[in-house]
Amino acid sequence: MQGHQPHPATPISDAAFLIKRGKKRGSYNCGRCGLPKKGHACPFGAEPDDVSDPASAAASVAPATPPMRMRALSSDDATFAPELVDDSEVEEEDREEMDECPDLDLDGSGGLPASCLWEVLRRLPPVGMLSAARVCRGWRETTRRLWRAAEELRLRVPAKAQIGFVGSVLQKCPGLLKLSLAIESDVDATMLACIAFSCPNLQSLEISTSDSCINRISGDDLTRFISDKKCLTSLKMEGCSNLGGFVFSSTSLSSLWLSDLHSLSKMVFNCPSLKEISLEFSHAETDTTDLTSVMDGLGRSCPKLQNIHIASVLLIHDAILALSSASLRGLQMLSLVLGSGITDASVAAIASSFTKLELLDLSGSSISDSGLGMICNVFPETLSKLLLALCPNITSSGIQFAAAQLPRLELMDCGMTICDPNCEKSTDEEDDDTELQKTPNSKMHLTHQKLIIKHNRLKKLSLWGCSGLDALYLNCPNLHELNLNSCRNLHPERLLLQCTDLKSVYAMDCENMLIKTIETQVDTDYSPVENHYSSKRLPDGSKRVRVPYFCNPQPCDDGEKVKRPAKRHCAVIAHGESV
Repeated sequence: MQGHQPHPATPISDAAFLIKRGKKRGSYNCGRCGLPKKGHACPFGAEPDDVSDPASAAASVAPATPPMRMRALSSDDATFAPELVDDSEVEEEDREEMDECPDLDLDGSGGLPASCLWEVLRRLPPVGMLSAARVCRGWRETTRRLWRAAEELRLRVPAKAQIGFVGSVLQKCPGLLKLSLAIESDVDATMLACIAFSCPNLQSLEISTSDSCINRISGDDLTRFISDKKCLTSLKMEGCSNLGGFVFSSTSLSSLWLSDLHSLSKMVFNCPSLKEISLEFSHAETDTTDLTSVMDGLGRSCPKLQNIHIASVLLIHDAILALSSASLRGLQMLSLVLGSGITDASVAAIASSFTKLELLDLSGSSISDSGLGMICNVFPETLSKLLLALCPNITSSGIQFAAAQLPRLELMDCGMTICDPNCEKSTDEEDDDTELQKTPNSKMHLTHQKLIIKHNRLKKLSLWGCSGLDALYLNCPNLHELNLNSCRNLHPERLLLQCTDLKSVYAMDCENMLIKTIETQVDTDYSPVENHYSSKRLPDGSKRVRVPYFCNPQPCDDGEKVKRPAKRHCAVIAHGESV
């Protein structure tokens, strides 16, 4: 008579379960090597013929601990590499659980060891793991352990998927800490409730939406979710056009990213641990958000802020003054984008309040060369990234002065600053940002401007859309990337690139002669050549002189090898391809 079967909810080990269910019949092949069991001695370990003794049965099952634990799952098959934590870094309780797991009888796997099966299955996307769990009991148990070991999950939710699909996947990961959802359908508060119920220890949440779907999550729903998740430290959400208003209160939240905001009635941040915030508002003229009060409350209630990014056409000088009045002494990154009301006076307020900035982004503002000079005077020892794209009042002289006065500069973006007003705007980058050029204080720049930059630490330089640039001379030995897209008036005869470490040059929508000149310069620029001639001693052996090779055909006597010039490998990207 078959033994008593335990209740499914009773937590028992695999070995005890095999003992209670009795000997499995119907399989005449070895579960380890696949050979017939009759008269067979398995080279991979002896299988017990008699399971009547619980002690001997438990001792015959050897634990198999996978060398690496899976820490991330993704729905991307080709581009995703799972993030792993070495076994030495796994928490003590997780390691003990893995050590206690017995080896599995992997029927149907061709004798594949449990550790190899672990390595294979952990590379599957979530949908593939759900399918693998239906193969056999051993695969189902391995996938179950993989789900339990996962701490990060990146999941794409198709348009036809229901909320139950997301809930079933999340319930398989009780230890999930980071969750990233790419949703292709409308989303509402039901998704937040499902996440809150299935992931009690969630620390990071990212929700991205497609262009066709609508995010119906309200400000009250998001406020309740943040208040209930005591462990949440990072929140990123797209399509937040229906929030209306919110009051965030959290002692653990340190990073907050919200995009597509529109006409918020109230924005209150009671987050003393907040270090990074990104607020992107819609470009619609009907936006009625009061950014001045938002800046004032943000500076007073979040004293630990280090990175601030705000993109809005409603940014004005009063909002900058409200932010500068707060004591944010630890601020390192300040990005105020699309604010045509930001002037040189705003730069003076920023320079007087925040003296430790490493990144400053004032793209789309109305600052001039005078404001750029104030930036150079205040941040010569700290500023490493300066972005001034779409600033029509800045000239090539101001850019050249900034490059000379900021020795720590590594990234500089001056796209669409030196523009020819008579030039057609035909590129995609210009079409996307035509509304940013409607600034009240913009002035007509003179064409045929010359730019000379000599910098030892600059790594990335962007001059896209500078149609008023006539001549360019660069002497930047550490420059890796150069963007010259849509520089239509740059003369090939007035281009000189002395950048020995240049790896990529973008020259889309440029003249063919300019592209050929760039290719010629990056291909024929060689590294410095040493020891052109061999060394020869005088007859008395007292002196060495350098003589040409045709005068001294014998090899060098000083053991030095002649270094051949090495050709650089630089890609010139034109017409969407690397040449």
